[in-house]
Amino acid sequence: MQMVKRIIGGFFLSLLLLWLLAPKQELYYLLEKELKKSDIIISNETIKDTWYGVKILDADVYVKGAKMAEVSELELNVFFLYNTLTVKNIIINEAMQNVAPKSIEKVQIKYSIDNPLKIKLDAEGSFGVLDGNIAFMDKHILIGFPVAKDIKTFRKFLKKDETGEWKYETNY
Repeated sequence: MQMVKRIIGGFFLSLLLLWLLAPKQELYYLLEKELKKSDIIISNETIKDTWYGVKILDADVYVKGAKMAEVSELELNVFFLYNTLTVKNIIINEAMQNVAPKSIEKVQIKYSIDNPLKIKLDAEGSFGVLDGNIAFMDKHILIGFPVAKDIKTFRKFLKKDETGEWKYETNY
């Protein structure tokens, strides 16, 4: 029995050390490769490994060759059961400011094993506060703006519900 405990403990310790010491930049390169299929390119970035993930600093985002935004920090933390992507200080290009918010202070995307069929979104920016989720089984996106400030640039994409909250809802 003692030997079984040591083998199992050694296995989990090895797994933990393998994860902590693994080159997590490869996760970012995999993400970049997948985004490139949709003509989204992230360039001029600085990549840093952290204990739990990877941090990207000072990146420019291009969509179909046009510069869309500048991102000051993007942090991807990958745990076994809970993953987060936090993006800070997004400044939208002036050409896109008539259909998108001017700036976004923080976006947090969470994926957890306790609800594996949904991704949770939270954001703060010039538009106020945003709460949303993406449901994989229903192929449904629902984004609510409980505290809406400056949404006039993209209000045409939103609907007002019975409680007076602005919502964006679509299927993919």
